[in-house]
Amino acid sequence: MRQPNFTEKLKTLCKTLLGRTALWLQLTIFMVLITTLVAGYLIYKDYTSTRNLTINNQINTTDKILKLELENLDNYLLDLANFCIQPYYDSRFTRIVEQSTPLSAEQLSYAKQQMFYYYYTRNDILDYELYLIHQDLSIGRTNGQQHIITQEVAPEGVNEALMDCEESSMNHSIKASDTFTGLIYYHSLFQIKGRISQAIVRLKLDDTYAKQLMENHAEHNEIIVFLNDKDEIVFSNNAELPDNCQEFLAALSERKQQKNGYETVEFTGQSFLLVEKFSQSTGIRLVSLTPLSYIDSQIGKLRQSILISGVWVWLFTILLIYMLLRLLTIPLRMLATQMQKTGEGDFRARIHVTGSIEVCELSESFNSMVAHIDQLIKRTYVAELSEKDARLAALEAQLNPHFLYNTLQAVSTEALVNDQPQIHRMVTALAANLRYTIKGDTLVPLKQEISYVNDYIFLQKIRMDDALEFISHIDPATEDCLIPKISIQTLVENSIIHGKSGNMDKICIEVSAKYNDRNVIIMVRDNGCGITPQRLEQLYTDFALQKTTGEYGGIGLANLHSRIQLLYDEPASLDIHTRETQYTEIVLTLPVMKGVPHV
Repeated sequence: MRQPNFTEKLKTLCKTLLGRTALWLQLTIFMVLITTLVAGYLIYKDYTSTRNLTINNQINTTDKILKLELENLDNYLLDLANFCIQPYYDSRFTRIVEQSTPLSAEQLSYAKQQMFYYYYTRNDILDYELYLIHQDLSIGRTNGQQHIITQEVAPEGVNEALMDCEESSMNHSIKASDTFTGLIYYHSLFQIKGRISQAIVRLKLDDTYAKQLMENHAEHNEIIVFLNDKDEIVFSNNAELPDNCQEFLAALSERKQQKNGYETVEFTGQSFLLVEKFSQSTGIRLVSLTPLSYIDSQIGKLRQSILISGVWVWLFTILLIYMLLRLLTIPLRMLATQMQKTGEGDFRARIHVTGSIEVCELSESFNSMVAHIDQLIKRTYVAELSEKDARLAALEAQLNPHFLYNTLQAVSTEALVNDQPQIHRMVTALAANLRYTIKGDTLVPLKQEISYVNDYIFLQKIRMDDALEFISHIDPATEDCLIPKISIQTLVENSIIHGKSGNMDKICIEVSAKYNDRNVIIMVRDNGCGITPQRLEQLYTDFALQKTTGEYGGIGLANLHSRIQLLYDEPASLDIHTRETQYTEIVLTLPVMKGVPHV
C-alpha cells in the first residue's frame, strides 16, 4: 500500500483541524491573516514612498545648490583667467614677455612694478608669479614675501602645469594646494600665431571659496569634492579623501543606478547618494556624497509613527472583523441548534433569527421544510390507516370498465337484431377499443395495434365523413414485433387533432412500418398545417427534460417519448420532421422485440 506523502498528510491535518474549529474562528483567523498582509504591505509601501520622496527632495535640493555653485565657480575661474592675461593689455609688458634676449634692468624693474600693481587689485591671492619661458625667470611674490622678487628658477610643478594648459581649451590648469583648502591656478600666455607659449601665470588662492563651499555642505555629514579636468581632487571637506583618491575614483566608476532613477556609490564601507555637476567650459566637476544612513535617520521618526499608526489600525480592524463575524455566525449557531433538535424528532418548534437577508431566508426555508416534513409524516400516518380502503376502492374501479364492455356487447346484439348493421359495427368497434385499452399489456404485437388503429379510424370517419383519408403500408414481417401499447394510435390521434387547420377540407394520414437493420421503423405522416419552429423546439425541450406534458400534442407525444425510454434497454427514439403549412412526419424507431407481450 502506498504511504501518503507530506503534502497529503498536511491536507488531512488541515481538514481535521478545520472540522474541529468553529466557523467564526476560521473566518476570524483568515481575515486576520489577510488584514495583516494588507496592513504590512501598506506600511511597507508608505515607508518606501516616503523614503523615495525624501531621497528625491535631497537630490533636487543638492542638484540646485551644485548648479549655482558651479556657475559661480565658472565665473570665478573666468575672472581669474582675465586677471592672468592683464600683461597682454600692456604693449610694453607684452614685449617683455615675448622677448627672447636677456631683460635689461629697466625692463625688469617695469615688470616688477606692474606685477605689484596687479597683485594688489585682488585680495584673494596669496602668491602671484609670472614665469617667463624664454628668460627662464620667475617674477612674483610668494611665501608671504613683502616685495616682488625675481628668481632664475622655474616654480615647482610649472612644467606639468604648462602641459596641462596647452591641452586645456581654457589654457588653464587647476591644482590642489598643499593644505587642500585653497587652490593653485595656472594660466598660460601665448602668441596667437602658432599658439606658442611665452609665459605662465601661477596664482595661489586663499581658502575663501573653499570655506564657503564647505559651509554650504556642512550638514548631515555630506562629502563635497572639487575635481579638475584631470579627475584630480582639488579640495574636499573630507580631510582623508585626497589620500584615498584612487579608491574614490574607483567608487565613482562603479556607481549603481537604482530603480527610482537616483545613483549610489559604495565608499569607505558606506552607501552614499551621488549627485554631481560637470562644467563643459572649464572641465571641472563638483561631486556631492550624502550618506543614505542620514536619509534613513531623517525618516526614522516618521517610520516609527507610520508603524504605530499601522498597528493601531490593524488592531481596530481586527476588533471590527471579530464583532462582525460573531454577529453573522450567532444566527447560524442558533439555526444549527434548532436543526439538531429537529433531527431528534421535534418538528413543532420554529426558529426566528434576524441578520442578513440570506440568514432570514434560510430561517424561513428551514421553518417551511420542518412544517412540510411534519405534514408529510401526518399524511403518511393517514395513508397507512386508509390503505385497506384504498385497495378496496381500486378493486371496485376495475369492475366499471367490464360492466361498460358487457353493456356495449348487449347494445351491439340488439342493433343487429333490429337490422342496424352500421350501429352494430360502430358499437363493436368501440367495444373492441375499450377492451384493448383495459388489457394489462405494456407491449403488444404491431398487428394488434394496427387493428386498434383501424377501429379508431372507422369511428373517426363516421364523425368526419370524407374529411379524413387513411392509408397504411405495413410490412408483414413487422406484424409480430412488440411495440408500446397505444403508440401508433397516439400519433394518429395527434395528426387528427393538431394537423387539420380551419381552412383545410380534408386531411390525409399515412401509416407505415418496416425493418431497418435491427430496428422497426414506424412512420405517421399527415398533410396538415405542420408545426412552427418555436413549438417544435419546445417539444424537444420537453423530451430532454422527461416531461409528460407539453404545449403541442397535449400529453400524447411527451408521454410516448418517456414510455419508450423506460421500456427499452437499447436506444429508441421519436423524431419529428415538419414544415409549417405543409406536412408533419413523426418517426418512431424501436428495437426489434418478438415473443410474449409484457404484462
